[in-house]
Amino acid sequence: MKVAMIETGGWGGIAHYAWNLCRALSETEAEVILMTNAQYELDHLPRKFTIEPCFDGNAGYLQTVRTLVRRLSSLRPNIVHVQSLVSSRFDAFLWALLRRKIPYVYTVHNVRGHEENSWASWTSWRCLRMADAVITHTPEAVEEVRQRLGPDARVKLIHHGDYAFFGSDVLKDRLACRRLLGLPVDARLLLAFGAIRPYKGIRGVIGALPRIIERHADAHLVIVGPLLAGTEGEYREAIADAGVRDVVTFRPGYVPHDQVAAYFAAADVAVYNYSEVTDSGALRIACSQGTPVVATAVGGF
Repeated sequence: MKVAMIETGGWGGIAHYAWNLCRALSETEAEVILMTNAQYELDHLPRKFTIEPCFDGNAGYLQTVRTLVRRLSSLRPNIVHVQSLVSSRFDAFLWALLRRKIPYVYTVHNVRGHEENSWASWTSWRCLRMADAVITHTPEAVEEVRQRLGPDARVKLIHHGDYAFFGSDVLKDRLACRRLLGLPVDARLLLAFGAIRPYKGIRGVIGALPRIIERHADAHLVIVGPLLAGTEGEYREAIADAGVRDVVTFRPGYVPHDQVAAYFAAADVAVYNYSEVTDSGALRIACSQGTPVVATAVGGF
């Protein structure tokens, strides 16, 4: 069995998920080809599967599609497994064409879009409807997909895997990790880790920090991750308005793979104040690293 895994970004949670899935599949009889970005973040990790650098953020959509189709025709996989779309605007047309030649499975990591975008939502559901099978991570997601696609849809529940591949014995020392990352060594560190978007409720955590400090004077909030919605100024203003500038470390940027475990080892607790979610790779990292978690009771949480 030859499996072509499609993961277009090459970085972040879905890339990490796809890498772990490819590793697990390659331990079976499957021949696995990961078709990913030319700037693939995890290229240095040891693996048994093959990497095909198909996607380039500087290339236009039509050029990217031509490259993908050409390589799929050359590889001739038995099945394609889609982890992320090439375009949230145009892929409904792409997969309608490709499915005529190759069956495909679609893992839906988020049943509902995080920000309102009706066209992207239509594209996603159209791709799900055309898939030969759909994989989701939670029972609630299975139910929602079946409600949208119909009771006869081939929907499979496969729980989110863990992220133990971030672990390292070198990164177990809390104080050493705090010094490595330039974080306060004597504080109680609350970590809000991952892409910064409104549904993650980070501004709510900032607003709650003064009350936390009333009970724990040494509390310090660390916010780290790429800013995908909103502006840096909005968050810095919220920090200033709450009067907590001296007890917040705000780092709006992507965390390289080799630093991820250090942040979780440095933290006393990881905080997930999400308003809604299907499941979260960031929370799974905390669990796999043994970092205590405080989270809202939503979705897979």
